[in-house]
Amino acid sequence: MFFIPGSQTRKRFYKKVSTVQSNKDFEIILDNRKLKTPAGSVFRVSSEPLALAVANEWDAQEEKILVSSMHLTSLVNTILDNPNKLRKQDIVCHILTYLDNDTLLCREEGNSDWSSEQTKEWDPLVDWFNQRYGTNVESSSAITGPCLPIEARDVLQKHLHSYDFWTLNGLMFAVESVKSLILALACVDRHLTVEESVRLATLETNFQTRQWGRVEWAHDVDNFNVQSRFAASILFVHLTSSSSSIENKFKK
Repeated sequence: MFFIPGSQTRKRFYKKVSTVQSNKDFEIILDNRKLKTPAGSVFRVSSEPLALAVANEWDAQEEKILVSSMHLTSLVNTILDNPNKLRKQDIVCHILTYLDNDTLLCREEGNSDWSSEQTKEWDPLVDWFNQRYGTNVESSSAITGPCLPIEARDVLQKHLHSYDFWTLNGLMFAVESVKSLILALACVDRHLTVEESVRLATLETNFQTRQWGRVEWAHDVDNFNVQSRFAASILFVHLTSSSSSIENKFKK
């Protein structure tokens, strides 16, 4: 039985990756031995598509296993081991804190071009969000951030509680990746693509790059890292909240 310890890389130690059903759950098999979490639990998920996606992460590793690239595996490990002993309410409260400083709601003044770009790119999505969730959140340039109505917070808290513990963890990872609950929910609802969401999340960086130039490779690497984390988290949300199906390449 295998798990990856604290090291972020190690030599690939297996040849074949597969999945197997165990009662109602699905497990990952590396060379006929079960994958385990860092805490020693059997790596087990209830969604077959999620198991196949995790198996694909392991199969995609080359000579060295790059743990930082295995976002779905990391999410499942975190949920199964739950090192911080988080409850559902803890995650809901944590997600809602991001709305207080949501990327799309915290605006900057002083540069007319940048102010215009924020209005043009972000306002339509804020309007969509308010219509979709029945809220009335507004952007603000105040140093204290936007003032969120209690009613809006209550509505969103109720919505977040409609997700199960697994899906909430995926949503939390998505929100943390782009620092925006609005962008995360827009992507979960398929109103935006992952690429569109990340572009809006990095709007200021892209604006500054156009103004002052880019640091070779640095911006591309940062953008790739954000997009890969965000894409994995959105996929995780969809796979744990629906009966999605993908080709069963790894099933024994």
